Amino acid sequence: MQKTLFLILTIGLAICVIPENTIAKDTQDWHLQHLPDGVRARIGKGEIKGNIAISDDGKRLAVASGIGIWVYDTETDQPLDLITGHTHWVTSVAFSTDGSLLASGSVDNTVRLWDADTGTELHTMQRHVHSILTVAFSPDSSLLASAGEDGTIQLWDVETGTHLRTLIGHLRFVYCVAFSPDGKTLASGGEDKTIQFWDVETGESIQVLAAHKGGVRSIAFSPDGKTLASGSRDVTVRLWNVQTGEELRKMDGHTNAVASVVFSPDGQILASGSWDYSIRLWDVQTGKPLRVLSGHTYGRVNVIFSPDGKTLMSSSRDDTVRLWDVETGEELRKMVTHAQDFRSIAFSPDSKMLAGATAANAVLLWDVQTCTLLRTLKGHTKSVNDVAFSPDGKILASGSYDATVSLWDIKTGAALPALPGETFGFIRVAFSPDSKRLAAVDGGGYVYLWDMQTGLRINRMQAHQANAHSIAFNPDGSLLASGGYDDTVRTWDGHTGAPLLMLNKPLYSVTFSPGGKMAASAARGRTILLWDAVSGEPIRTIEADWRSIYSIAFSPDGKILTNGSNDGFVVLSDVRTGKHLRILEGHRGRVGPQSVVFSPDGKMLASSNGGIVYLWYLKFAQ
Repeated sequence: MQKTLFLILTIGLAICVIPENTIAKDTQDWHLQHLPDGVRARIGKGEIKGNIAISDDGKRLAVASGIGIWVYDTETDQPLDLITGHTHWVTSVAFSTDGSLLASGSVDNTVRLWDADTGTELHTMQRHVHSILTVAFSPDSSLLASAGEDGTIQLWDVETGTHLRTLIGHLRFVYCVAFSPDGKTLASGGEDKTIQFWDVETGESIQVLAAHKGGVRSIAFSPDGKTLASGSRDVTVRLWNVQTGEELRKMDGHTNAVASVVFSPDGQILASGSWDYSIRLWDVQTGKPLRVLSGHTYGRVNVIFSPDGKTLMSSSRDDTVRLWDVETGEELRKMVTHAQDFRSIAFSPDSKMLAGATAANAVLLWDVQTCTLLRTLKGHTKSVNDVAFSPDGKILASGSYDATVSLWDIKTGAALPALPGETFGFIRVAFSPDSKRLAAVDGGGYVYLWDMQTGLRINRMQAHQANAHSIAFNPDGSLLASGGYDDTVRTWDGHTGAPLLMLNKPLYSVTFSPGGKMAASAARGRTILLWDAVSGEPIRTIEADWRSIYSIAFSPDGKILTNGSNDGFVVLSDVRTGKHLRILEGHRGRVGPQSVVFSPDGKMLASSNGGIVYLWYLKFAQ
C-alpha cells in the first residue's frame, strides 16, 4: 500500500548555520532577518519601489523597498535596520524634522509611523482605499500628509495617529504633497495635471495651477517658501510664485517625464530627476541648466540633497542609490545596490549555486550555502529574461531582449561565443539533458534549436502567433515543448525540431515530469492541466483559488508540483491527487514565470519576486 506523502517545513536552519532564534540586528546577517514563516534565508534586498529620505543630521538614509524600509548609515553605506510591517511594497518614506520618526506609505493602503531608532511601529493609519504614493511631515513634525491613487489627501496627527481631515479636489491620482516652510500651506500635484494649494488649518482649497500638460509627479517649496518647483509628465520643470500663482519660468531639457524635484538647502540650485535616467541641476534665479548627471540606467530617478548641500543623492529603478558632487557633477560612489527584479532563477546541477536573470541586463550568481553574491555576469545590452545551467555543470545560458543567448563558463564567468537570434528578444532557454543542444523561444513565437558542440543552428520553427512563454526538454531529450501566449502548447522532435503535436487549449506554459510521461501546463485563470506528453490527452486538472498561475515546476521525484501566482502565493500540490499540500506566503506581488524552482537534490525550493529570492528548505518523508 502506498504510503501517505507528508510535506514538512523543517524548523532547524539547514541552509545557513545560525539558528533563527539567535539572530540579532548586530549580527549583520540581513539575509536571515525579518523572514516570512517557513523561509530559511533571503537573497537580495528587494527592489527600490519608492523614494529615498535622509535624516536632517545626514547620518541615515531610508529607502522604500519591496520588502520594507531599509535604513543605511551614510558614512559606512552599511544597513542599520530593515523595518518591516507593511504587507505590500513601500512606496514612500519620510523622516520627521528631528529624525526620531519615520513615516511610510504602501500599496497595502496604510500609512505607518515608526520609531526611527528602534524600528518599532507606533501607529497604523487607515483611511485611503487605494495605494499610497506619497507621505510628508509638516515642518514641526506635528502633522503628516498622505496621498495616493484614491485621489484624496489625508492629514494625520502624528502624536496620536488620529485622522484630522480629508482634502478632496484632485480628479485622479495624487502623486506628491509638500508643506510650506511655515507649515500653513500644503501643496499637492496630481495626474489631473494640476497643482493645488490648501490651507492646512481649515483644509480649504486656496488656488489651483493648471499650466502643465501632463500629470504633476513632484513638487517642492524653496527654503524661503516663496517659490514652488514642479516636475511633470510633460517633461518640463516649472517654477511658480507661491503667493500669486504666477508661472515664473519653464525649464526644458529632460526627454522623458520628470519624476522628482528638490531645492538645495540654500535655495540656489534646483535638482530634477527623470524617467530619461538623468539628473539635471538648474540655477534657480535664471532657470539656466548648470550640469547633467548621468549614470542611472533604468526607471524614474528620485533626488535629495544632503543637509549641507554639497552632495546630491539619487535613486532609481536600476536599484542603486548614487552620491554626486554638486559642484563638479562627479559621481562619488554607489552607496546602495539592490537587486533588480529577477526575471527567472535556476539552480546549478549540484544545487550549490543559484543564478538570477535581472532586468538590469545582468546575470547574478549566488552561493546558496552562504547566500553571498559570487559573480555578476555582464554583456547583455537589454533585460535578461531567462537563465539555464547545462546539466553537465559547465555552461550557463542566458536569453535576453537584445536577441542573443549568451553563454558563460561557470567556473570562470568568462563569456563564450553567443548564439544570435534574428528579430525578437529571447524569452526562455533550455538545455537538452545531455547538454548537447540548446533550445530557446523568442518574443515573435519562434523556437530555436542549436548544436552546442558546433554552435550551429539546427532549426528555427514558427511555433506561436504571439510571445512565447516557456520551453522545455523531456528527460531523455527526445521531445521539446513550447508554450505561448496564443493559448497553444506544441511539441517537437528534440533532435531535429520537426513538429509533433499541438494542443489548442488556453495553455501558455509547459514543463515535463521527471519520468517524462506527463507534462504540466498552466492555463489562463486558475487551472493547471496535467497531460500525456505523447498523445496530449488530459490526465487531470489541479484547481486553484489564486489568480493567474505563472510558474510551475515538478519536484525531482515527480510527486510534487509547485506553482507561483499573481497573488504572491507559492503552492505545493500532490501530483497524484491534485490536493494542495502547502501554501507558502511571503511574496508581495506576482511570482512570475520561471520564478519557482526545486533544487536538483530536492532539498530546497527557491521562489523569486521583486528583487528577492526566498529559499525554503524542504524535507520530503515517506
